[in-house]
Amino acid sequence: MPEIINQSNLLTAMKKTFTFCIACLMIGFTSAMAAVNIIPKPTSVVERQGAFQLRNGLTIGYNDASLQPAAAYLQDMLTRATALRIKTGKKGRIQLTLLAPDPDNEDYELVSDKSGVLITAHSYRGIINGIATLRQLLPDEIESASHVQGVAWSVPAVSIKDGPNFHWRGLMLDPVRHFFSVDETKALLDQMALYKLNKFHWHLSDNEGFRMQVKAYPGLTSDTVAWRHFNGHDRQCLDRAAKENNPAMLIPWKFFKEVEGYGELYGGYYSQDEIRDVVAYAAVRGIDIIPEIDMPGHNGAACYCYRWLSCTQNGVEPLCLGRQSTIEFAEKVYDEVFSLFPYEYVSIGGDEVNRRRWSECEECQRRIREEGLKDVSELQAWFTKRMERYFNAHGRRILGWDEILEGGLSKTATVHWWRGDHPDVTQRSTTMGNEVVLCPFTFLYFDYAQDDATLRKIYDGDIVPVDLTPQQLRLIKGMQANIWCERIPTEARMQWMVYPRALALAEKAWTPRPQQHWNDFLTRLQSHLERLEAMGIQYRPLHTKRP
Repeated sequence: MPEIINQSNLLTAMKKTFTFCIACLMIGFTSAMAAVNIIPKPTSVVERQGAFQLRNGLTIGYNDASLQPAAAYLQDMLTRATALRIKTGKKGRIQLTLLAPDPDNEDYELVSDKSGVLITAHSYRGIINGIATLRQLLPDEIESASHVQGVAWSVPAVSIKDGPNFHWRGLMLDPVRHFFSVDETKALLDQMALYKLNKFHWHLSDNEGFRMQVKAYPGLTSDTVAWRHFNGHDRQCLDRAAKENNPAMLIPWKFFKEVEGYGELYGGYYSQDEIRDVVAYAAVRGIDIIPEIDMPGHNGAACYCYRWLSCTQNGVEPLCLGRQSTIEFAEKVYDEVFSLFPYEYVSIGGDEVNRRRWSECEECQRRIREEGLKDVSELQAWFTKRMERYFNAHGRRILGWDEILEGGLSKTATVHWWRGDHPDVTQRSTTMGNEVVLCPFTFLYFDYAQDDATLRKIYDGDIVPVDLTPQQLRLIKGMQANIWCERIPTEARMQWMVYPRALALAEKAWTPRPQQHWNDFLTRLQSHLERLEAMGIQYRPLHTKRP
């Protein structure tokens, strides 16, 4: 009898031990699964046993001189949080390898095991995409701005093959209505790089100010053009700050200056050296900057400064297109844009033009007659086509808001579809052979109010129209969200409005539609909130529970 009892006890103990082992294995498996929560969702992920540990003396290797900036970028990012001694060289435990070059190919592969990490791609941007995934495989604390102790800096063993569905995945920032410093702009670029957003549309001029130094026209960044008195939007922000006890809605004092005869004015501009600095910073992170100098409308600041630019010479926009001096002004401004931004696209804007003033302007009417145009819509189209020829002669392509379709458009111009209540825009554009970037206000205006339903609408919605033919779909370059800043006065408020919905945009633009699943995304998104916190991002909390 005692023997039977002992055997029974032994069997019970064995069962308990087996159960415990299985539980440990499951915990380990769950931990491994939890570590691979990548946004946007990769094409293929295979998880394996083990992990690579980051240690002192680690080398980041690269096989091509063009990858040196990428290696230095990764070195800086890893060192900041880990405080490990990390160097770069030709061979390393983390290896960046450029294959047969193909600049338009953003695909990458990442393979990690206990011996190291290998990232391969056919382009610099592909390598940067692989680095973004490596960042997300590391603990959330890797995004901290300073050394974090007590963290096991490990990369789970995985094999990832990945590439984007759309080439254009972007954010537009408006520093005209409310200004953002160089450092604040760079912080946004860092965040974009983490989530593989590769186009930064920089809205640099509007009625409220001119934010780019133009040496040919120094008045554009003078004290009373790049700076202004308080306006209605400022007062709305301050009212909300008081009612909501929300300091993120206050107007930052760092952007005020005392101007003799005018008092305290708000604003700022980017010097050409600062722009070059931001451009170089973005390039290291695989991000193109698309500058926008809006013409012929939204030019109140320029017309206020140089009154001869307006039809009645009283400083009221739009630009007078009947005057040759206006054309020369536009060409000289864009000359300096071309010298600062070495990218394919420059935006002419072209939206919301008050064409009625051209109907009342003798010089504009004379231009219409001389060019054989029908009306003021064709006058704007004439200006757009003329500037496009100028852009093309300088190796650039023109981009504009969807109003540039009105009056006729060349097939080589690219259209930003923003008017979501004009669903025919994309159909018309692609039928005419024009490429389109999707940013309809119905989905992707990040200055609009948000909630969890807004987030899901972005993720599940038909941002890409469903009625396009395969030929038309090939003309969809991608999508971006626009951050208009009339009511976004601070970096903290911008982050609240942008996150977490920028992550929904990132996946929407990267991952093919059949592989997009809301519940899966929501699970990964909720795991990313701690990463956003590590980055110091003041995001809007989620209220939807994990499925």
